[in-house]
Amino acid sequence: MSFDPGEPRQRRFTAFGKATFPDPRDKELDQFVDEVERGGPPAVKATSERASEQGRGVLGAYAGRAATRAVREKDPKRLLQALIALVLSGLDHNSRDALTRMPLIEDAARRLGVQLPHLIEDAADVVGHPGSVNLVSWLARQPEDRTLESMGYEAGSDESGFRYKYTA
Repeated sequence: MSFDPGEPRQRRFTAFGKATFPDPRDKELDQFVDEVERGGPPAVKATSERASEQGRGVLGAYAGRAATRAVREKDPKRLLQALIALVLSGLDHNSRDALTRMPLIEDAARRLGVQLPHLIEDAADVVGHPGSVNLVSWLARQPEDRTLESMGYEAGSDESGFRYKYTA
C-alpha cells in the first residue's frame, strides 16, 4: 500500500507521530517523499494542491519523525526529506503547524554538523515557489524564535533512543 496525500481519512496513520521506532509507515513515506523529490517543483505543486488536511497532518508528523531518524541514523539525507515533507504539510502556505516543526530540523542539522542555509537551499531547489520563500524566511527569524523550546519541543529519548518530543 502506498501513501496517498489526498486521502481524507488517513486512518492507517492514526498516532503515527508518537509511534515507536522503527515503524514500517516511515519507509512508505520515505518512498513517497523521494518520488516527489525526483519530480521537483511540479511534483511538489501537484501534491500540495491535492493534499487533504489529514494528508498534510501525516506529512507533518513524518517531518518530525524524519528529523528524529536523521539524528538516530546520523543521516543528513533525512533532513532534506523532512524539509520537503514539511513544505507539503503546509509550510508552502505558511501553516503554523508546519512552522512549529522547523526547529526539529534545525536542531537535527546542528547535531549532524549540517549547515542549515545549505540544506534549505537544496530543499528550495526541490520545492520551488512558494515553499522556497517560507523555507528561506526561517533563516531571517531571531535565534530565540528558532529554538525547540520556542515551539514547544525538547530533545530527549525513549526506549529505542533519541527522540524529539512535543511538550507544550
